[in-house]
Amino acid sequence: MHFPVKQAAPDADRNIVSLTPRVRILAAALFAAVLALAGGFLLVGRGQSASSAAVPVIKPLHPMKKHLARTLKKKTTAKKIATKVAARPAAKPKARVPAVIDGMPSALALALRAHAVVIVSLYTPGASVDTMATKEARSGAAAAHAGFVALSVADEKIVAPLSSVLTGAPTPADRVLDGPAVLVFERPNTLFVRLNGFADRDTVAQAAANAATSAR
Repeated sequence: MHFPVKQAAPDADRNIVSLTPRVRILAAALFAAVLALAGGFLLVGRGQSASSAAVPVIKPLHPMKKHLARTLKKKTTAKKIATKVAARPAAKPKARVPAVIDGMPSALALALRAHAVVIVSLYTPGASVDTMATKEARSGAAAAHAGFVALSVADEKIVAPLSSVLTGAPTPADRVLDGPAVLVFERPNTLFVRLNGFADRDTVAQAAANAATSAR
């Protein structure tokens, strides 16, 4: 007696089972890729946060604050300058010297107060010979340690008082005010000698020395 043997139906799950390892590999690879991408975004985000935290943000100074600071500095500087100017003592006005002292031209009177003998050089302004004579008279006075005064015969403020001083001169020629000439005075207001015309320094120095000897 034969019984029919039923053939087994093709196992449909066999193909599925055979494909399962591939699916697993693909799934694992996809999962690894997702993890790597997520990790990269996380690292980038942390790096940006760290760099943002490491660099401080400096706010620019407000323009109004700069203007106020400059204005305050200018006011302080101006105040210091004003304080320095105010601290300087006011210059005392110079005392005016009168044109005539003790009946003589003021320059001659003051020179006789400081020196026992004074050399007076009379000159005409603009005359070259008178200019040279005045230089020689100055040098001669310095050599004799005498006082020195240069007087212009064109100055009316000098002519009148000097003429009054010379009224007691021994000769009329000594009373004439012209240049070049050298007048040697000794205290208090005495004319010792007059040198008419050009006189060199040695002659002037000798005359001053003689007057000093006479005055002792």
